[in-house]
Amino acid sequence: MAHIVCYRSGEAFVSRRVPKGTMKIVTGHGRRLKRILSVCARHAYDGKTLLVPGLPEADSDLQAIKAVKGFEQMLRERLAKGPHRRTKGRKLL
Repeated sequence: MAHIVCYRSGEAFVSRRVPKGTMKIVTGHGRRLKRILSVCARHAYDGKTLLVPGLPEADSDLQAIKAVKGFEQMLRERLAKGPHRRTKGRKLL
């Protein structure tokens, strides 16, 4: 299982473990999480870094938690919709 985690700075990524100083947002299959994260997250100026929407701009920790909770809800809705399996030929993606 993999996790989508983020730093207080807003940087989000998929990891097999939860590093110190990060918050776990959701858990699931790694490839599926990467695909959903690349769609739902905001892209930074470098084109590679993914950001939790609203988290870098949050002035207080309370606003930051609200931004993370909203992003978590968006990801959970996207995960619940499916498709739960994507195949190419006989191979699961």
